[in-house]
Amino acid sequence: MNLQITIGHAIIRKIVREIVTMEIRFATAADLPQILKYDRHIQKPVLADCVQRSLLDVLCDNSKIVGVLRYNLFWQSIPFLDLIFIDKAYRGQGWGSKMMAHWEGNMARMGYDYAMLSTQEDETAKVFYEKLGYRRIGAFLPPEQEADEIMYLKELK
Repeated sequence: MNLQITIGHAIIRKIVREIVTMEIRFATAADLPQILKYDRHIQKPVLADCVQRSLLDVLCDNSKIVGVLRYNLFWQSIPFLDLIFIDKAYRGQGWGSKMMAHWEGNMARMGYDYAMLSTQEDETAKVFYEKLGYRRIGAFLPPEQEADEIMYLKELK
């Protein structure tokens, strides 16, 4: 919407942009087609099971999904981040940090003391995770991967 205000002979124009409503919420089955745009790392039935078990959060701009966060449980006892992905147009605006804080808060409310994740040694994500307070606890070299996979841990309380 454009607003035009006339003051004397001067015209002041102000462009008012559409209000953007960002939301982080659990994914639903109806979200699967949009989620598949970002998460192709696991088969669709497995992804659908993650949605059904509330192991997947989505970041929405109005009704459009622009980010996903998927986790599982390491040793069936420690939340382990499997994936976080933010659409390129929304990166650098703090949404990754907000999704992580949302997830960590949910895990703490559920009674978990720690969260874990991993990333490859040669990926820039390690800097992001370290800024969020994750500390390196080890590494291993998976088959068919050229760089070490670094394991991280964070205390949630």
